[in-house]
Amino acid sequence: MAKAVGLSRNTTTALLNECRRLGLIKAIEKGYELTAGCFINSAVRKTAAGIYKEICNFCKSKSITPPNWDKRAMSVLLTKYNSINLSASEPITITYQLNERCKTLPEKVSLPYFIKVLDMQKQYKTVTERAQHAKQFKDDFSGFAF
Repeated sequence: MAKAVGLSRNTTTALLNECRRLGLIKAIEKGYELTAGCFINSAVRKTAAGIYKEICNFCKSKSITPPNWDKRAMSVLLTKYNSINLSASEPITITYQLNERCKTLPEKVSLPYFIKVLDMQKQYKTVTERAQHAKQFKDDFSGFAF
């Protein structure tokens, strides 16, 4: 689980214990069950957390399970949607745009799905290609020979 969320095992364990203590999750066989609809890790920057929360609330309003956090997808969304605590009637908010563009949702959604709906695929493709190139460089680089 630590690898999936990109945190160390100790940090993941500490966060899971904190979430259990706060009643946000409960242990079940082979995992955890969320007892809160959608919650944000306090380590996440305020704006990113706000935008993600708006997406989660939008999904809940449509009776759809909110998507998992995706750092790359969120970085793309934040290039255009970075205003929080505004009325959902403001066209610059992600909530307004989702209400306009997503009259219905599929049973399962992801942040890349919303990127497609919000017509940001080009930016997302650029980010994922950069990440792939960086990974390839890291895999190919074996150090300097002296």
